[in-house]
Amino acid sequence: VQQLPFYDEYARLLHPKLLVLVFVYNDFANNTPVLRALTLGGGTRRHSLEPMAGRRPDGKLELTWSHPRDRLPFPLNPRPPASWAARAMEEAADRSWLALWLRTKKIALFPAKSEQNRFVRDVETLRRQPGYAALPEGWRPTTYLDIYGGFNRKDLPPFFEDALQYTRFALEQFQQRVDRDGARLVILASHTLTIRGTPMLERLSQMAATLDIPVIDQADYILRQGVRLSDAHWPHGYRWNPAGHRWAAEALLEYLEEHPATCDGPT
Repeated sequence: VQQLPFYDEYARLLHPKLLVLVFVYNDFANNTPVLRALTLGGGTRRHSLEPMAGRRPDGKLELTWSHPRDRLPFPLNPRPPASWAARAMEEAADRSWLALWLRTKKIALFPAKSEQNRFVRDVETLRRQPGYAALPEGWRPTTYLDIYGGFNRKDLPPFFEDALQYTRFALEQFQQRVDRDGARLVILASHTLTIRGTPMLERLSQMAATLDIPVIDQADYILRQGVRLSDAHWPHGYRWNPAGHRWAAEALLEYLEEHPATCDGPT
């Protein structure tokens, strides 16, 4: 849902015939304000506003502008203030490949335990709030990565069932826009959706099918090349490396070759 302004303010001006929406493993969680607030924690707002889906009193979803933590009726545990050295490293990582590499190595070698403890406390805080206690039922996370992996469970806790509705809302918003603008919409499902099993990809595919949105499975393409899924991302994280970017482009090209009418726009 955070990508909607990019389409409205930039991509739409290009008058596209085809919009390719890339879906990655953290998108389910980021579409719901509660889970997104938990991942952001109580730190300083670097970006004060972002598009979010919110529920109206009648239960229907609508698009709003806010900060995810502002959607919660209680404060989350604040992060400890960052030292000058940590702030300097963050700023340097935005400008220097060397600094970015050093930060990646530091995270890999020394996981931020204090951040994990803060996250667990926030979930417990949420569990004690009226109206929220039932959501985390059946979910006892030990690390913030459990938010993303939770969507791979066969039996989803209420927390995650609710989040699926927010993702469907986001896809409906994109579908409405391309229909209005005379374009087509396809989803390129990142290989990261199947790193730890296929339920996440299956949920996305089922949801997209009800909206008549085709899904391109990058993982299937990669495996058909006779290589491992892990060959598509960097060692310490799931972002595409050069090979992952190439296989994403080739998977899309293969789909377009098999469905040439996709490039013509709606008839």
